[in-house]
Order: sequence, then structure tokens, then C-alpha cells
Amino acid sequence: MTRASLGSPKLVILCVGRTERNEFQHVLPALQAWGNVLTAPTTHAGRDLLDHESLTPDLIVLVQSYPGEFAERQIDDIRRHAPLARLVAVLGTWCEGEMRSGTPWSGAVRIYWHQWTAHCHLEMERLRAGRESLWSLPPTACDEERCLANATRKHKQGNGLVEICTEQVDVFDMLAAACHDRGFQTHWHRSHYEPPQDEPDVLLFDAARSVGFELTRFRRLHVRQDTVAIVLADFPRIADSNRFLHAGATTILSRPFFWDELFWYFPGDPTPNAAGPQERIRAVGGT
Repeated sequence: MTRASLGSPKLVILCVGRTERNEFQHVLPALQAWGNVLTAPTTHAGRDLLDHESLTPDLIVLVQSYPGEFAERQIDDIRRHAPLARLVAVLGTWCEGEMRSGTPWSGAVRIYWHQWTAHCHLEMERLRAGRESLWSLPPTACDEERCLANATRKHKQGNGLVEICTEQVDVFDMLAAACHDRGFQTHWHRSHYEPPQDEPDVLLFDAARSVGFELTRFRRLHVRQDTVAIVLADFPRIADSNRFLHAGATTILSRPFFWDELFWYFPGDPTPNAAGPQERIRAVGGT
């Protein structure tokens, strides 16, 4: 049975892997907001579960903690049971070098744990609405083709003030241009040693140096509780992410990212199932 035969608008999703790990703690909540989720610790158990429930999933999410956790033959086996299902891999920190030195699976969309929340909600909303999603591109699509497909999308306009905290003029210009393109005003906050002079709706904090150094500078900003504070970093670790969250950040977003993923956290309601900024703090990892 598929979701159509079940008479439900929700997607049927199979999630395989060790979702109890700290870095994967938000995988299931994000999926459960959009579909009926079946979970299994291994691909073999997932295949048996599909047979037992007589279900055909719309989406298979494989949660991989380290390179080689799932062999290619295991992936092929579960694909044979659901050849039309989209395959998405959510990857842990240990998988960051797999594209260079490992053997990544073919035909899977690769998403790291720190990219998951916004990316999942954006793509699931498009899938459920029957619109084109990056996850519905052909299995042979590469990252460059996904970037091109994403660039053709129309984006919604917003409004409000965005405070951009960075010492680098090129970073400010890049972020400001994207904000202006979506209807937001910007202010360049060059000094991390003083709180913002205005009352911004959104604070973008460029964490370009070591975590300890940037965390100290972020705390000096004394970010208001109702301000959406987004930390931009390079491949953060789960412990680093939690430290920024406890210091008042709404989320920590890893570079590179799609613009849609950044603006998903901005005030407003860009997708029907999306929570408001305060709810998203809890969804991403706050208390």
C-alpha cells in the first residue's frame, strides 16, 4: 500500500539507522511532522518491516554515523524492495571526508546532520504539495545539478531588519545582497564587543575563527530572547552547536548552505507546517 491507498495525504517514510545518537536527535521529529514514519535499526530489519506492513515508502532515509556503516549491497537490497522511493542519507560528523577518501553510495541525496532541519522541512513541504523537490530529481543528479535546480526557484519576500555581525566586507556584501533580494533591510555590525545598536529581527553572526574565540564574542552581543540569532560556521561539531544554542543562538548553520535554508529560520511562515522562530529553537536543539 502507498499513502494514496491508505487515504492519507501524509508521506510514508522509512527511516533506517541509529537515530538515538545525539547528532541525529532531530531526524525523526522533522520527518514525523510530514509523514507516517517507520523506523528500523538496519536495512534488513527495514526490508522485513516493509514486507510485514505491506507498505511502499515514498521516502527512505538512511542515518549513517560513520563511513561503511551500510554497505552498497545493503542499499541495493532495500532499493529493490522500494525502487521508486527517494533515497536520502543523513550523515554524521565522521562522514565529512567520505567524498574524498571513502566510497559514498551512488544515487543518494547526502545531507549532514547540521543541514538537516531546514533542508528537510523545505523539501518535504514540496514533496507533499506535489511540487518539484531536490529529492525528486533523478538518482543520477549531482550536487551541481541540485544547486542549479534550487537557483531557479522563486522565493518569498519578507521584511524586517537583519543585523550582520562580521569583520569581513565580502561576507557582509554577500549576506546583505541576499537579504535585500528578499525584502529585508540590513545593518553592518562590525564590532563584536558591543551589543547591536538597533533592535534587529534577525542577527547573522559570522563565526569564522575558533569556536572558543567566537563563542566569547557572541556572548558579548547579549542577544535578546526574541531575536532570531543564526550562527554561520564551518562544519560545526554537535558539542559546538550546543554551546552556541545555550548562549542564545537560534541555530548554527554550516557553510555551504542554500539560501532557502538560511531564510527558513527568519520570522514568518515560509512553509505550511513550519513552526515559528521560538518553536524552531526547540526543533533545532535548544531547551
